[in-house]
Amino acid sequence: MPVKEKDNKVVKSEFYKEVKGHKRVAESQFILSLYKNPDLFFEYDIDPSDISDISWRFYYGVLKDLMTTKKLKVVDMIAVEEYVQSKSDKLQEFYNENGGYETIATGSRIIEDGNVDVFYSEIQRYKVILKLLDMGYPIQENWNKYAKMNLDELSDYLEGQLNSAFLDADFGEDKVVDILTGIEDMVKRADSGIDRGLPLTSQLMNGIQNGMSLGNITMLAANSGVGKTFLTLNQLLPTHVDLEERLMIIANEEDRAKWQREIITWQINNLQKDGNFEKERFSQGKFSKEEKTQIAKAVKWLRDKMSDGLIQFVNLNDFSMNKTIKLIKKYSTGLGIKYFIVDTLKSDNDVGSKISDNSWLQLQQNMVKLYNAIKPTNRNCHVWVTYQMSKNPKGKYLSQNDLGISKNVADVVSSLLLIRLLSETEKGEGAGSLKVKNEDGRTVALNEDEDYFVVFWDKNRQGSTSEQAVLKVDRGRNKVKDIGKVRISPEYS
Repeated sequence: MPVKEKDNKVVKSEFYKEVKGHKRVAESQFILSLYKNPDLFFEYDIDPSDISDISWRFYYGVLKDLMTTKKLKVVDMIAVEEYVQSKSDKLQEFYNENGGYETIATGSRIIEDGNVDVFYSEIQRYKVILKLLDMGYPIQENWNKYAKMNLDELSDYLEGQLNSAFLDADFGEDKVVDILTGIEDMVKRADSGIDRGLPLTSQLMNGIQNGMSLGNITMLAANSGVGKTFLTLNQLLPTHVDLEERLMIIANEEDRAKWQREIITWQINNLQKDGNFEKERFSQGKFSKEEKTQIAKAVKWLRDKMSDGLIQFVNLNDFSMNKTIKLIKKYSTGLGIKYFIVDTLKSDNDVGSKISDNSWLQLQQNMVKLYNAIKPTNRNCHVWVTYQMSKNPKGKYLSQNDLGISKNVADVVSSLLLIRLLSETEKGEGAGSLKVKNEDGRTVALNEDEDYFVVFWDKNRQGSTSEQAVLKVDRGRNKVKDIGKVRISPEYS
């Protein structure tokens, strides 16, 4: 009997070494991918202690220091060699014993960094398997089954096994705590404004929504051409510039030049004395002397106020939620960006994506993935998403139902804003005119020659949904003015 136990320990040890060998291969593939494409570094959270092989842990540590401490954008032989030479003789000796930079150069030539997701997942999978072996789980006996499973499949299978074991068990006690536990900390957080998030530029809108709290999604929906991007720019840009809070714009419909024109137009008409510039002039060209002066002032102001990459921009040629989430992970970690704009949310259309009648379901699942990436227990970021309504509203009241068959995309958002232009009959003082009250409580007559937005909140976790905001808008000049509040009920439509 003792001999048999000894034999079993030897077998387990050999199997453990085999699994660890598989993990080392995945580690080498993952780390070589990062060296080949350093832009991938900030997309993955990995603790150096999770890297089993001491040599690859060393190479990862070098890369981490170069990317995070020295903030290099290009990692080449010169950068690595200079870094190593600045360290101790013992570390330099270890570097040379492991092949020096030639190990990186040779491996990078043969590795496909496009598979980095797979390599990362394999590290996590083997990490879990090794832990299970340490805890005595019978992994070896079922290795033919487990070896074919990816990380998600392994997790689902083992979770199912555990759930099955506990299915009929009677859990005697749930955790009960005093409801006042931590109440002072909650009050301090609320008083500090940490939970509030950045304000919207419009005091009227912000008074209803109460800011853009971190760990949440705000969705702004409207029909095509109404002005989703226009209102987004007017509500977010001034706040981020004034508070010097970094922002990233992830666009898939408008290129950088379009956003630059929008920003210049906004600056001229909102901040320059006697500024008067129509954005359509960018399409017409041949600027007047006065226009050139205004544009030059705007560009200088923007460069002064938005230096050091305050506003980052990327235009996705092919949209996918996976790309979007990778960007959020990378820049929230690498640059500390906490606020993002996705303009406009749509179904994945990158290579490999399948467009089908179930695209609405993909949208819904993508929004869940987005929320899981930015929620308080993960990256704790705020994302402002614009979305195009799929049909014309049937009435004057807008709700989540006006998103059409894909209305469930808004299930995970904290604030759902829907906007439309006021009709001619809603202006003036006629029978169908809206009763808009300003901040003093006085009824305001709406000019029939002006354009107005009415903003509905169908979801608003930090405020009410019973009132709507009315804004005077000049979409050609990127100007927005608060007018007042109105109450439009579903029965009104």
